[in-house]
Amino acid sequence: MRPVLLALAGAALVGGALWLVWPQDDLPPDAGAAQASAGTPAPPAARPWLDAWPAPTQAAPAGEAALPAAQSLAQTRLHGDPQAPPIALDVPARARPTAEELADPKAYQAFEARQNAQVMAAYVKAVDEELPRLRDDIARGRSMGIAADKIAKAEDKARGLENMRAQLLKDHPAIGK
Repeated sequence: MRPVLLALAGAALVGGALWLVWPQDDLPPDAGAAQASAGTPAPPAARPWLDAWPAPTQAAPAGEAALPAAQSLAQTRLHGDPQAPPIALDVPARARPTAEELADPKAYQAFEARQNAQVMAAYVKAVDEELPRLRDDIARGRSMGIAADKIAKAEDKARGLENMRAQLLKDHPAIGK
């Protein structure tokens, strides 16, 4: 008994799906001719449930035909999205050693020392910029009633940053200038 019910339910489901997609001839006979003379192509068979879908909101740019979605995706993967804003990175290019520095070990060591000094100076500068913000965050957290252990953890981080900055300036006084 149960397999029979499943077979009937499956047949009803397939029949309903076929009924939904079957072309319906309820358009007047001259509707296609009137649309063709107006310059718009006549729709295939009218399917109200399909025609109820909204039209795409973005039309193709003037002079370009709309691409199928798969082709558009493939082109975007290969060439990027022309409508996407550019990605601007403000990272300066790293200095490269000259041929003379590469040839002479002492000159290359001086180049490496300059590079390391620049990194340490950037660290000191970042600590100088971010430490006041961290202190403000700690004060705001206290006023909001944040747990004391979390406040203590943030204060330890701030002290660690200050200690590292002081140690760098003590070991390399030239980077503080």
